[in-house]
Amino acid sequence: MDEIKVKVVPKSSRARVERLGDDTLKVWVHSAPEKGKANREVRALLARYFSIPRSCIRLIGGERSRTKTFSLDTSRERHNIKDSCKED
Repeated sequence: MDEIKVKVVPKSSRARVERLGDDTLKVWVHSAPEKGKANREVRALLARYFSIPRSCIRLIGGERSRTKTFSLDTSRERHNIKDSCKED
C-alpha cells in the first residue's frame, strides 16, 4: 500500500488534482467541508486520477484537516477481483 499526502481546497469552482511532489497532491473540490462531503469528493477524484476503484482508497489521517493522508492499494492483481479492496 502506498501513502500520499493531500492538501484539499474545498468550495472550489473547479474540481482538479495537481501533483506538488513525489508523494503530495493538491486537490480542489466543489464540496464544502461538512459532514464528510469534501472527503468523499477527494476520494472520488483520487480514484479517477490513479485509475483505481474508490474502495482501494482509505483516509488514514486528517479527517477534519485540509492536509490529509490517504492509503492507496495500487496492486494491479487486486483490481481483477470484484470488490477485492474492501475491508471492514
